[in-house]
Amino acid sequence: MSSGVIVNAEPAPTREVPPGLPGRGARSWDATAERWLDQRLNFIVFAVMAAAFAVRVIVAGHSYLNPDEALHYLIINHNSALSAYRVSLTNAHPPLIYLLVYYWRFLGRSELMLRFPSVLAGTGLCWMAYKWIRILFGKTAGVIGLILVAFAPSLIAVSAELRAYALLLFCESAALYFIEMAFQEKSVRKMWYFAIFLCLAILSHYSALFFVVAVGVYALARIIGSDTPRRLMIAWAGGQAGALAVYGFLYVTHISKLKNLMITWAMLFDQAFSHADRDHLFKFTRERTLDIFVFLFENQYVARILLLLWVTAVSVLVYRLVASRRYELHVRLAGSFLLLPVLAVWGASVAGFYPYVGSRHTVFLAPFLIAALSFLLAALNRQRLWAGLIIAALLVGVSNTSGKALETSISTQNQSRALMVAAMEHIQRRIPAGGEILTDYQSALMLVYYLCGPKLVLPVGTFNLPLSRVKCNGYTIGSFQIWNLDAASFVSNFAKMAQAQRLKPGDRVWLFQSGWEVVLAQQLPVNSDKFRCVAPKNFGANISIIPLAVDQDFSPAPATNCSAGL
Repeated sequence: MSSGVIVNAEPAPTREVPPGLPGRGARSWDATAERWLDQRLNFIVFAVMAAAFAVRVIVAGHSYLNPDEALHYLIINHNSALSAYRVSLTNAHPPLIYLLVYYWRFLGRSELMLRFPSVLAGTGLCWMAYKWIRILFGKTAGVIGLILVAFAPSLIAVSAELRAYALLLFCESAALYFIEMAFQEKSVRKMWYFAIFLCLAILSHYSALFFVVAVGVYALARIIGSDTPRRLMIAWAGGQAGALAVYGFLYVTHISKLKNLMITWAMLFDQAFSHADRDHLFKFTRERTLDIFVFLFENQYVARILLLLWVTAVSVLVYRLVASRRYELHVRLAGSFLLLPVLAVWGASVAGFYPYVGSRHTVFLAPFLIAALSFLLAALNRQRLWAGLIIAALLVGVSNTSGKALETSISTQNQSRALMVAAMEHIQRRIPAGGEILTDYQSALMLVYYLCGPKLVLPVGTFNLPLSRVKCNGYTIGSFQIWNLDAASFVSNFAKMAQAQRLKPGDRVWLFQSGWEVVLAQQLPVNSDKFRCVAPKNFGANISIIPLAVDQDFSPAPATNCSAGL
């Protein structure tokens, strides 16, 4: 008796799978790989975190302090936290990093120990970024984001420096994670956590302003677009009031007193601003945005690919906002949220207030850019975890092996700590006791740390005048009031400097130059035949020691007579 269901007793014909298309075996392997990785996801995450920490420790211990790091250390190296804070007000950064390192230095004053807060913050950044991106776009996007944050060359670099950028990024990513959790769980406690990290980000670096604006607009959109409990709105408003109070404090105590410094800073970054009479706005936007990706990943080809992917990702996410109601509110708002900080910095650049440039000054954009990239890469490989791991590993692998850092003119090899150790040994062997060492300002900061020792406390205003001098370990250090000497500035200012330092004709001096753009040894012979036989001792491309003498007219002269060998 028939049941109405026709059953074909004969086996269905076998359908061959065309070459290049996955068959049942391939799908089975794919599912098996996914299950295996999913069961070990926590292990994978912590393995990436451990590797990120190890890489940052190695990088932090390998190199000598750059001039900005040396300046940061000399600012905090005072006899009290209050003194360190007061000195920090002369620099264009909020006080959090200075107060943190002031207390941390009691654990050690080596390069690695001074950079260790940044190492910890940079490692914590990886965890918070992973958690935040996973909430937004799922576990595959979270893992992709984790790998990109952990091993993007620029994020490794800022996590291995005595500067505030790793601290800013950690506080920023923690704030992003807690505000998402606060809205999803309707948790007042986590909203207060968000407020705390928001204020800490503000106290870390002034570029946090763009992040504060973006997350504020995003939070308002979440509140307006959903049924937010009143107690959660009150907690958010309280956090915003606290952030406003922090900005008020910073303006009164610091920002209002830095007008001249900010003018000079703007001149240095003139090329990072859009000028209507010089650059077409579209060209400016395209080139500077590409520069930001090149800075993050240090490889032109990777940066161009990721820029195109980022534009696609943001376009898709913004389309979700305007065209689809199938997604939750936070997912639909994500595109605008991830784009908003970029638009804010771009707008500030067009208005002439802040540089839109590929450098550490825009590194705070990294979590937003990487989140958008992680979303698209996960979507393109259909949320397959194994494919996401491979793609992210390839991207950071290429970035770290074939790229070239563009922010500064000093390579990793030329910043090896061994080179600075060799330079100090050369000074101690070749420069007699009582010798006079002249430097530019950036080099003086480094020389005080390495030749005089990290325990020397410099009074405020040291090296601000030509007659300023520091005596240590039998040497006298005098600094030109120029951040980075070139041949023209050195020759034109030498007589004034020599007389202020009470030098006499015939006295020997040694010029020490280190840091960024060390060019004096190369420029002097080109500048004048008088210096054709100058004999600098170089330690890599960024440390140079040049023996010189004071001529009869107080101009600089080679330490040996060039005509003697003719």
